[in-house]
Amino acid sequence: MLGLVVDARPLQAHFRVPHSSLLLETYPFPPKTTAIGMVAGAMGLGERNFLQLVREVKYGVIIEDPGERIEEVSAIYKNPYSPSYPITRVSLYKPRFRMFFLGEEEVIERAYDALQDPVYVPYMGDSESLFYPNGRKFVEILNVEEGEETTLRSVLPGDAKIKEFKPLRKRIQVPRMYEAPVDFTVKGKSRRAVYGKFVAFSGGFVELEEPLKVVLFDGEPVFVF
Repeated sequence: MLGLVVDARPLQAHFRVPHSSLLLETYPFPPKTTAIGMVAGAMGLGERNFLQLVREVKYGVIIEDPGERIEEVSAIYKNPYSPSYPITRVSLYKPRFRMFFLGEEEVIERAYDALQDPVYVPYMGDSESLFYPNGRKFVEILNVEEGEETTLRSVLPGDAKIKEFKPLRKRIQVPRMYEAPVDFTVKGKSRRAVYGKFVAFSGGFVELEEPLKVVLFDGEPVFVF
């Protein structure tokens, strides 16, 4: 299997957390379904092939920079007799993510080509948050190795036992649990998300109590799922 690394530095990003209506909160990292969806769009895949890609390709992510939190408040007008409720939408301004993909050689090579010449414009979570590459070498293919590690910077599984978080910068996000979509179940025309639990952080690294199975991308240990 080959690894694909994408350096994403959008001007803004919004990865909506569901189960809310008046507060459109964002995850601090692109969930798997969002990341694979971006690649699938670049490849020009339809829904069926997108769902297949979600299940075939493994994914991991490092939050290199969480960006600044932006809150935009607006109200939707329906008619003169309907109440108007303010809706707050949260976005990330100038975040940076290193996104890691693991899959079969043919799939990874096709994704690599597609991201450099996409069929559909890639975006980070919603159509207002365009994906901006970092220079010419924003995407690369790497040979990878499997291993075990106790020191990581990547998003972790929810059951990982953290011994210590060690900051490297002034602006940090301490480890926090999130429930994010990893797949979909499809019945007829309806599609329902399947969720997994993850621990996300930025601005440092964690020491785990027990070794975690990882994939080494040019020596960088990353938890993929």
